[in-house]
Amino acid sequence: MREVLLSVGIDIGTSTTSIIFSRLVIENLSSGSKIPLYKIVEKNVIYRSKIYFTPLISNTRLDVFKIKDIIIREYENANIKPQDVSTGAVIITGDTARKENAKEVLSAISDFAGDFVVATAGPELEAIIAAKGSGADKYSHSNFTTIMNLDIGGGTTNIAIFDNGKAVDVACLDIGGRLIRFKENTLEIEYIFSKIRTLAKEIGIEAYEGKKLSISEIEAICEKLKDVILQSIGLSTKSKDYDFLITNEKDFKHKLEVLHISFSGGVGELIYNEPLGDIFKFNDIGIILSNKIREALKKYNISLIQPVETIGATVVGAGSHSTDISGSTIKYSNKDLFPIKNIPILKLSLEEEEDKEKFFNIVRKKLNWINNGEIENVALSLTGRSNMKFSEIVSLSEIIIDSMKEVIEKNKLLIVVLFNDFGKVLGQSLMARLGSDIDVISIDSIDVSDGDFIDIGKPIGMGGVVPVIVKTLVFNY
Repeated sequence: MREVLLSVGIDIGTSTTSIIFSRLVIENLSSGSKIPLYKIVEKNVIYRSKIYFTPLISNTRLDVFKIKDIIIREYENANIKPQDVSTGAVIITGDTARKENAKEVLSAISDFAGDFVVATAGPELEAIIAAKGSGADKYSHSNFTTIMNLDIGGGTTNIAIFDNGKAVDVACLDIGGRLIRFKENTLEIEYIFSKIRTLAKEIGIEAYEGKKLSISEIEAICEKLKDVILQSIGLSTKSKDYDFLITNEKDFKHKLEVLHISFSGGVGELIYNEPLGDIFKFNDIGIILSNKIREALKKYNISLIQPVETIGATVVGAGSHSTDISGSTIKYSNKDLFPIKNIPILKLSLEEEEDKEKFFNIVRKKLNWINNGEIENVALSLTGRSNMKFSEIVSLSEIIIDSMKEVIEKNKLLIVVLFNDFGKVLGQSLMARLGSDIDVISIDSIDVSDGDFIDIGKPIGMGGVVPVIVKTLVFNY
C-alpha cells in the first residue's frame, strides 16, 4: 500500500532563507503478516522558492515578521495551504542560530510547522545535516571510504568527516562569506564579525563598521581565512588563527586518514563554479574567499569530490515519517509519558558501546552536537549484543546513567532506544538505580541513526508495544 505525502523544508540560515516543497511516496515494505515498515520509495521536489537574504533587524536579531512574511508568500506562490502539508522540517542554522531571538522565530512560524521537526541546529549538528544534504555520507558509504565535507556558508564553516557512511567527527570554524558585509555598490563595511575584525588588526588592517576597505585589504583578510581552511583539511600545520577561529574543540579526535574532500554551502558552490562579473555582487567577501580556496587547492594532490548538492545542502527536504513498532520486551515507568514527540537521537556504534571510556566520551561529545550547549532531552540509541549476560546489562545501565547525568537531572526522564531485544531487562536495571523520581523509557527493535528524531506513541497491544515514528531529514539528492 502506497501513501503520498506533501512535505516542506524551511531553512533559515546566516545568509539566506529558502523553502522547498516535495512530494514523498511512502510504501509498506514488509510482506504478509509482518509488522509494517514504511519507507520513502520516491521523492520529487515540486516547488523551490527563490533564495532570500535572511532578514535582520540588527546584527544580533532576526526580523521575525519579515521571515514570516517570506514563508506566507512562498506558501501562496506554491499554491499550498499549511493544512495540506503532512510533514517537514524547520531548521535555523549557522550564525543565525546564535541570534538573540532565534527561538522567537520558531514560535512565530509554528502555524506552518505543526508537529514537524523544529530546531535551532548547533554547528556540530548542522555539520552532519549539511554533509548528508550534500551527499557526502552516501559517497562515503558507497565507496567504503572517508570524506570530509566543508559546508562554507555565510557565517560558519561546518566540517563533518564520514567513514563508510557514518559520522565520526565534526568541527566548526567562524569562517563565512558574509562575516564582512558592505553597503550596496561600495566597499564601506556595513557589518564585520568581531573575530574577523581582530584577525584583520593582527595584519595591520583597521576594519570596522563605516570603514571603507581597499581590494588589497579584503584579499589579505581572505588569504588568512583561506589558510585556516587549508589547515582544517590537514594541508598545512595548524596555527594560532585556527585555534582562534574554531568554535568547539581545538582539533579533530579521529585517527582516520581522510581520502576525499568536498565542499557545500554558498561559498562552497562558488569553489566549483567560479562566478563571472562583479566579485562584490553579493556585497560580501564570499566570492574572493572562494577564489582564494580554489586557487590554493590546485597546488595540492587531493581528491576533490563535487557533491550532488552544494548551496542547498543544509536542508532542502522535510522530516520523513518512517513508522515502526517497538519490540515486545520493553519497559516504561509511566504510561502517561506518552505520546512523546520530536526527540533527537544520540547514536553510538557497537564498538563505542563496548568501551566504557569511549562510551562516556562519545555521549558527552554528541550531546554538545545535538543540544548546542543546552541540556535538552535526547534518546540514547544503542545496538547491544544479542544474548547479553545480566551482569553486562547491569554494567551498561551504570555507564548510561553516568554519561547521561545532566540530561536525566534536567528532564527527570531517560529514553533508551535499542536495536536488539533486551529493552525490558535494561529498563528494569535503569529504574532500580534511578529510583521513582526519574521516569524511564526503554524500547527495542528500533533502527535509527544520528540526525534522526523520534515520536513514541501511546502503548498498544495490552501495553506491550509502542508505535514509533522515526523522522529522518530528507535531502534533495
